[in-house]
Amino acid sequence: MKNSREQKQTDDPVRAARVDNLLRPEVLNAFDRTAFEHDGYWVWEGILTDAGRKQFTASLQKLQHMNDCILIDTDWASIDFEGRGLSSPPPEQITPEFLISCCGGSEQMPSFLRSETRTYMHDHGLLGPAPTLVTHGFESLGVMPEYFPAGYDDFIMDVTTAHPQMIGLFRKLFGDRFVLDHCLMLNRAAGSRGRRWHAHQYREGQYEVEDPIGTGKALTPEFLQQQCIRTLCYPEGAEGGEGAELGVIPGSHLYRIPYKWNTERPDEDTDMQVNWLKGKTHAITGKPLEIVHLSLPPGSMVSFVHHMPHHVQHRPPGAPTRWGLLMAYRTPDPAASPAKWTAGIPTHWVERTAAAGKLSDAEHRVFEADNPLN
Repeated sequence: MKNSREQKQTDDPVRAARVDNLLRPEVLNAFDRTAFEHDGYWVWEGILTDAGRKQFTASLQKLQHMNDCILIDTDWASIDFEGRGLSSPPPEQITPEFLISCCGGSEQMPSFLRSETRTYMHDHGLLGPAPTLVTHGFESLGVMPEYFPAGYDDFIMDVTTAHPQMIGLFRKLFGDRFVLDHCLMLNRAAGSRGRRWHAHQYREGQYEVEDPIGTGKALTPEFLQQQCIRTLCYPEGAEGGEGAELGVIPGSHLYRIPYKWNTERPDEDTDMQVNWLKGKTHAITGKPLEIVHLSLPPGSMVSFVHHMPHHVQHRPPGAPTRWGLLMAYRTPDPAASPAKWTAGIPTHWVERTAAAGKLSDAEHRVFEADNPLN
């Protein structure tokens, strides 16, 4: 007979989905904190076990299919957007032909699902009155799986909130306490335009320099305490020659300038070299900053500071889809206003789940706000 603990684990779908042997301990233990703070990034090369790679890929493929099905099968024209205080989708963006063209990868959805409607779905959920999001065989959470993959996949929920090895990885980056900033799918299909050079702010940007170029006055050798760190998981790799490799600039995080986080991002490497990089040096070595393109073998992850300028290259036609998951966490901000939950998780979902007693202790710790209300 199963004891009570074994029975509880069996009844918990998130725990049941766990791949216990997920990460290679030797890769996890090789983390060098000094090098990470010095360069602003760390490559966990080949850290996923074969079982971990297999499940990560399967989950991302399943989630992409779910996202595509919701996009194609939902009758967007029948939803009362105006009654929710939203603009109705442009007619040309909800034709079957256009919606099909938006499938197969991330950051391809119609613009109406990337703006005010996305915010509404995050805060309230597109849950009713009917008609709402159409699914076949799975529950709609009122948001798109691309923007909330953990809610639609128990394995992803486990690795982002509770898996001991993954929590160990995040503790190496942050220490004992960290909160979710956001988690997204980043599946790059053939022909993906990638993302030009840019960076991101920590919370409202109150700890960064506002000038998108900045000067040497912004330079500091200190690895500041207020950090958001992005960890990208590539179960099938992101290798050179296939496009979509990640570009970073070691040491640039010590300028604390979230480059073009809220403006047009047309910059290629040559633009960066003659503009942002001009005259900038590493705060510790004094050497000129240089662009590095990372070629990551299958089963790898990379963690880098949120406000470091970075980019993803184009994906050539005919290339296989590059499966990816972005997990962004941050140190709690002691100056943040008290709140119940981090803004990185859909508010309506976490409220309903907590009220139903279905939010685990591990999920609660990751999803609670910087200064959580009692």
